[in-house]
Amino acid sequence: MRNPMPFLLLCALAACDFRAPADVVEQARTFPLRAEWTASIAPVGGAGTVTGSVNLKEYAGSQIDAEATIAGALPGRAYQWRIFRGSCTATAAADLVLFSTLQAYPDITTDPSGAGKASALLAGALDPGAGYSLRVRLAVAQTNWNGTAPLACGDLQHNK
Repeated sequence: MRNPMPFLLLCALAACDFRAPADVVEQARTFPLRAEWTASIAPVGGAGTVTGSVNLKEYAGSQIDAEATIAGALPGRAYQWRIFRGSCTATAAADLVLFSTLQAYPDITTDPSGAGKASALLAGALDPGAGYSLRVRLAVAQTNWNGTAPLACGDLQHNK
């Protein structure tokens, strides 16, 4: 009896599809929209003047387009903004978990009127059953912020 291995190998190669692989999608807007989230940002503790908003578009493929705007801030200054799991009522670092990475959030630099905005493409998906907040503070050299003591905060609302 002859060795069937060469025949089986030939059959396996014939069954392979050598065409180009499927297209790779690299931009969030090419994925279907899964959810939208918004928040109005207000000063924390009744002091301060920083207000604003955030709009998130969450796409299938675990990508989120985020845009944050602020007003009433000091002119010509940089502000850090981060999304945390936990509402604005959370004040302890143990109750807050950063969404995405620190590097994913570019600073918001304000214009002479104290307004500014920044956009980010975040990796991940938000859980509609959990609470999230957008927190804003003056930028500092050390960006490892745990979310405590923000100047302004807004709880995210799941809109879709």
